[in-house]
Amino acid sequence: MARHDLVIRRRTSIAQRLPDTYQEKLLAFQKHVLKLRKTHNYTMGAIGNVDETPVFFEMPGESTVNKAGEKTVHVRTAGAEKQRCTVMLGITADGNKLPPFVIFKRKTLPKEKLPPGILVRVQEKGWMTEELYLDWLKSVWFRRPGALLRQRSMLVVDSFRSHLTENVKVKMRQEKSDMVVIPGGMTGMLQPLDVSINRPFKSHLRRFFPDWRCGSTEMTPTGRLKKPSLSQMCEWIVAAWNTIPEEMVSKSFKVTSISNAMDGTEDDAVWLTSPDSETSSESDIDSNESSDEQ
Repeated sequence: MARHDLVIRRRTSIAQRLPDTYQEKLLAFQKHVLKLRKTHNYTMGAIGNVDETPVFFEMPGESTVNKAGEKTVHVRTAGAEKQRCTVMLGITADGNKLPPFVIFKRKTLPKEKLPPGILVRVQEKGWMTEELYLDWLKSVWFRRPGALLRQRSMLVVDSFRSHLTENVKVKMRQEKSDMVVIPGGMTGMLQPLDVSINRPFKSHLRRFFPDWRCGSTEMTPTGRLKKPSLSQMCEWIVAAWNTIPEEMVSKSFKVTSISNAMDGTEDDAVWLTSPDSETSSESDIDSNESSDEQ
C-alpha cells in the first residue's frame, strides 16, 4: 500500500457525551437495582434488558482502499443507505437471547417466506410505538423461558417514551414485572445491550452485505442495483444474533452493575470489558442511533 500511495479511509462519528450529573445518576441507579434485587430475589433468567436499534438495508464497509490525498471516496450502492428497519433485541442475565422483533416501514406484512426465530411487525414509519412495545411484552418478554411460572421479574429499559406510557406501566404491574429506567444520557454506561451487545451484533450483520452484494447483480427497472429483500434482511438478523455467545450476554449485565453477586465478590467486573469481546458502547459507533434520541 505504501508503494502505491494508498491509505485506509474510515468514516467518523461523534461519541455520546455523559450528563454533568452522571455520577449522582449512576449511584442512584445502582442503589435502586440493588434494593429491588434484595426485595424480590430475582432469578438471573428474570432480569432482562431490551433496546431498539436501527438496521439499514445497505451496509457498505466502513473502510476502503483508495489513493492517498483524495478528499472524497465514492462507494457504489443501490441508493438505499437511509432505508432502515427497527430491530428490538432482548436479553436476560442468565445469557439467554430473546427472539429479535423487527419493525419494517410499510403498511402490510410481507408475503414472502420469513426465517424462523424472528418476529416481524410493520409500522408506517418503521418506529417503535406504544402498541408495538405492548406487543413485544406479550409476544416475547412474557413468554421468555420461565415466564409462565409467574415469577417476579425486572426489565431494564431506556427512557424512550414508548417504554414509559401508563398502559405499559399497568401491564408490567399486572404481570409482576418491575421496570427499571436508565437515566437519560446514561445508556452508554448502564444499558447491557448498548455497552456489550449491539456493536458485535451489527459487526456480524455488516459482514453479510459485501458478500451478498458481490454475488447479486440484479437491477431495478430504472437501472439501479437491487437492495436486499425483507426475507434476506431477516435471515441476516437471525444469523448475526445467533453468533452472540451466551457468556457475552451474561457478562454484559455484570459490567453494567445489574446482576453482580450481592455479596460483593463480583464487584471487580463492573466497568471491565474483555478486549476480545468487542464490548465498546454502540454510542461511540453511531451517536445518531442512540435510543435516547429516538
